[in-house]
Amino acid sequence: MENRMLSILLASREHESLARFAAGLWQKNDIELLHVDSAADGLKSAERDTVDLVVVGEELTDMTPVEFVTQLVRVRPTINCAMVSNLSHDDFHEATEGLGVLMQLPPNPSGADAEVLLQKVEALASLFTRRVEKGAEK
Repeated sequence: MENRMLSILLASREHESLARFAAGLWQKNDIELLHVDSAADGLKSAERDTVDLVVVGEELTDMTPVEFVTQLVRVRPTINCAMVSNLSHDDFHEATEGLGVLMQLPPNPSGADAEVLLQKVEALASLFTRRVEKGAEK
């Protein structure tokens, strides 16, 4: 993800509750932010290899967030994904087990939450780059 724009898809019908989070993302250079209201539009957007991260709000117009992520990982199994949820940590883990969700975000996530998520994505990208470089050495 280095040397190119990070493409982030916000899949949520709630625009206002994600405003501070989106503002935190916009503060970073090299970030493209796309917003869709429905899972159907989210799946179409995520099919493009250029989407690096999907952030799913608590409501979509056509299915639940967990249903959307379940379909999303079928289309793009390795895509990074975070979800807004008011579930307890344990309940969230149980609801999303096996989906590879990178991070649970609180309702009305802040710019600081955006920063934490971006740090996790960067750490994963760095880890992946090191693995690829080690594999090339063999």
